[in-house]
Amino acid sequence: MRELELRRRACGSLDGPRRKLATCYLGGGTPSVLEADLMDRLLAGTLGTLPQVYDIEVTAEANPESLTGELARRWRAAGINRISLGIQSLDDDVLRLLGRSCDAATARRALQLACRVFPRVAADWILGPGLDRNRLLDELTEAVDLGVEHFSLYLLEIHPDTDLEDAVAQGRVAMPPDTAQESLYLAAREHLEALGVHQYEVANFARTGAESRHNSNYWRRRPYLGLGPGAHGYYGNMRYANTADVRRWLQAIQVDRLPPATLDPLDRKARRLERVILALRTAEGVPLGWLPEGFDPLPGREQGLWTLANGHLTLTGRGFLRIDTIEEFLA
Repeated sequence: MRELELRRRACGSLDGPRRKLATCYLGGGTPSVLEADLMDRLLAGTLGTLPQVYDIEVTAEANPESLTGELARRWRAAGINRISLGIQSLDDDVLRLLGRSCDAATARRALQLACRVFPRVAADWILGPGLDRNRLLDELTEAVDLGVEHFSLYLLEIHPDTDLEDAVAQGRVAMPPDTAQESLYLAAREHLEALGVHQYEVANFARTGAESRHNSNYWRRRPYLGLGPGAHGYYGNMRYANTADVRRWLQAIQVDRLPPATLDPLDRKARRLERVILALRTAEGVPLGWLPEGFDPLPGREQGLWTLANGHLTLTGRGFLRIDTIEEFLA
């Protein structure tokens, strides 16, 4: 709340009615471990002080094991109308391999509770070791039947200094080959499409009208305000990232100074590249006129990486899996 006040002093447009707040996203971290009274104070002291559109989208992330009925009801009363659950899997064996602290029964109860209380429910799945193709597709069907309208599918990444990294290094967990992960991703993509859940971004799928408005604004390069340790923001031609060091962040706030941040001014070349790369992440694709001069789109189309239609280049499922390589090539 104090950081917001400092940013309002530094940026007059935050106090003006010209640009109303359209979305709010609470997370990463795990907002569901925050006491409900503190969440009420946080929302009242941030959202409650800013002009908003009438249908503002307010999303909070939650882990299944920390989402209770009382918490869900308090969140809904406080104005949270969309919840994003870190499910990862509904298979106990897979959850153990991932090192998750909840079991499949807890994840199912959280999904059922969320779908009863919130108008919009999103859930994350991780494609990694131990996954069975048919079991994964059954889980996605189960979630859709419960009322989940938004899915994020992530390929498992091994982060340094984690238990999972040790388990893989010691041979206790075997990572599936890239071809197996690709097969799972494409099968899940096709299955969700058949269930009426359409891909609208590289990792995100939703029923029509249930897309994350907040995340979609990132791909459209609209300004956003980041508050808290490690938070990112974007305005004008500047991106910033607050220090992730909680002590350094607190020390600055407590003496009424904006927290230390990394500033990244975008020159004309960087802005051109960014608008191409962000558009490339979406199902709408990138206008051909934005692509570098001399770029030949035909080889990639022949390889099944993208399609060309209505003046746009749009990645296929196989293309989305290779988006990092494609972005490097365009850069």
